[in-house]
Amino acid sequence: MWPPTLSPRLAKRNAHSLWSRCGFLLTWLDGVEHRADIAIVGGGFGGALMAMVARRLGRSVVLFERGTHPRFVIGESSTPLANLFLQQIAEEHDLPQLLPFRRWGEWQREHPEIGCGLKRGFSFFHHALGQAFSDDERRRNQLLVAASPRDEVADTHWFRSDFDHHLVNEAQRLGVAYFDQTELTSFDERPDGVTLAGQRLGEPARFHAEFVVDASGQRGWLYSVLGLGDGELPLMPATSGLFAHFKNVGAWPSATGAPYPVEDAAVHHVFDGGWVWVLKFNNGITSAGVAATRERADELGLAEGAPGWQRLLAELPSLAEQFAAAEPVGEFVFAPELSFCSGQITGARWAMLPSAAGFVDPLLSNGFTLTLLGIQRLAKLLGGEPSAAALADYELQTIAELEQVSRLIGALYASMDDFELFTAITQINFAAVSYSETVHRLAKPELADSFLLCDHLEFGPASREIFESAVRLSCRDELLPRIREIIEPFNVAGLADPAKRNWYPVVADDLFAASAKLGSSADEIREMLLREQLL
Repeated sequence: MWPPTLSPRLAKRNAHSLWSRCGFLLTWLDGVEHRADIAIVGGGFGGALMAMVARRLGRSVVLFERGTHPRFVIGESSTPLANLFLQQIAEEHDLPQLLPFRRWGEWQREHPEIGCGLKRGFSFFHHALGQAFSDDERRRNQLLVAASPRDEVADTHWFRSDFDHHLVNEAQRLGVAYFDQTELTSFDERPDGVTLAGQRLGEPARFHAEFVVDASGQRGWLYSVLGLGDGELPLMPATSGLFAHFKNVGAWPSATGAPYPVEDAAVHHVFDGGWVWVLKFNNGITSAGVAATRERADELGLAEGAPGWQRLLAELPSLAEQFAAAEPVGEFVFAPELSFCSGQITGARWAMLPSAAGFVDPLLSNGFTLTLLGIQRLAKLLGGEPSAAALADYELQTIAELEQVSRLIGALYASMDDFELFTAITQINFAAVSYSETVHRLAKPELADSFLLCDHLEFGPASREIFESAVRLSCRDELLPRIREIIEPFNVAGLADPAKRNWYPVVADDLFAASAKLGSSADEIREMLLREQLL
């Protein structure tokens, strides 16, 4: 399907772009060389969304996928901030077909055929290796942080084989030319654009584009073909991962009076040196895996796949009960080097989405937010020809945010055997993202214009100091009050309250009490909550 009729705003594109679109159609038909304004490498959700946005900007777009859809992909859990950015992309770029995916209720009504999971919040359980899970009346071995007040407006886990496939189909409906089973092997950058060459279905193929976006994931296409090398992720230990999809996974015991059913969440089982995630979908599939320090991964023999998984469960008896009847769906995937950062993120005629620029860890589900932020930022550049200065700014911002996530996750790994400190450090994340989400919904994005507030003049340096102290294991007793101190000006969700005993529901009164922090009146907050169906 060729591009649909463009809106009057998009029809104002200059003659060069019109000629480029026409040239793309003609050369596509004659089989010599395929041409487009924008080439996007990687047909996952990030690449497909970037392609849809670029089409709405009036650009001709070609999207490449090395494999075929549907296919297994890890990285599956959304957050309130990620869903807000998805909503903003949909509204800004006239993509209403994306709006149902921002919330559980809408998704279930509009697209019940696309698998997803209900995510009401974040559940954490701390385990001592070799012992059954246990807790006390103070709930010192668990943490529940709600992200929504009810199922209808809850976040979701994305069953990526369904979701990515759907988005690629939507991109094609908008006029994106899609080439799967395409192996690109060369990148030739010249003053008039970039020529990509490789094979499709065993036949030689050549493509020419003005600009290339790499959405091919960590250590992906441009990283390999250009030999970019690795950047550094501060404070992050070397980690490995093992994961799979399962059926027949049992239930984790629920808790009376909890802010939400504890499995309707991104569930984290934390132990010294690593953690296990469990994400349940509505199609009978459960995503589960472990991320661990290299030392712990070697000790458990995770590289062996299924035997490594069984050794892990033997060390976590309560989790082993939940997985007693579980069967893997497909093969286990072992990732020997989980974290990664590219040594370069942009060039004169190319840029990486954050998902290709780097990856830290699935802990706290920050990947979707970073990718969607990258799409928003690149969209501002792709309406015309990106300047060198704009691309440099994009690279610096992407690196700064990846490094902030790296410091946060590194501090959490360093404190996995000290759950009180681990819980306190998570509050830095939850304070930053809940504050950011709220000020964006109140139309005050200038109050939080960087992820995890890493560029904020006070919060950024103070949080980095905390992360570094946690990794150095210095001044532990001073860290807990210091964390409460630095999050207080941004704490709009009633966090770090000992009286709540590690259970944090969504309570509207917490927002009203924080109105001064948000620079808003109670009426403005109430209007926002009603508009967003959160009250």
